Amino acid sequence: MASFAYDLRRDAAGDWVGRLRPRLRAGMACWLAIVLAWLALAGVAATGARTEFGGSSPAAAVPQAGTLQVSGTGTVKTIPCHGGYLSVSGRLNTITVTGHCTSVSVSGDGNRVAVDSADAVSAAGTDNAVTYHWGAPKIVDAGTTNTVRQG
Repeated sequence: MASFAYDLRRDAAGDWVGRLRPRLRAGMACWLAIVLAWLALAGVAATGARTEFGGSSPAAAVPQAGTLQVSGTGTVKTIPCHGGYLSVSGRLNTITVTGHCTSVSVSGDGNRVAVDSADAVSAAGTDNAVTYHWGAPKIVDAGTTNTVRQG
């Protein structure tokens, strides 16, 4: 019986008594850490979270009749738009949009968005600035101290 990693036996009442050897306890702790790491990774994958470092990846184009969402803090990007929908959320992002978008939606705090043209522009949150270069988009401002103007 010396080959087992535990020293357990039953007492007269049938209950387990004894203790686990340190090697078995260490192994159990390692397996617990591995299981928790896998569960955390599965949780991140299930929520669709992705890590994006500001400016480190090439900007995705807004798909025609599709939607592109840009979110984060301090992200600086130039994005081509091909008649799709762009949603910008977060804080202190600076986004330059080339081409025409059907709709540009900005929410959060302190975002700066410049777009060539859009059919509709909405701003929610605080201190967001949206500048469109030409056209006359339908403007919805549902926040405080937001500015949407031609420039």
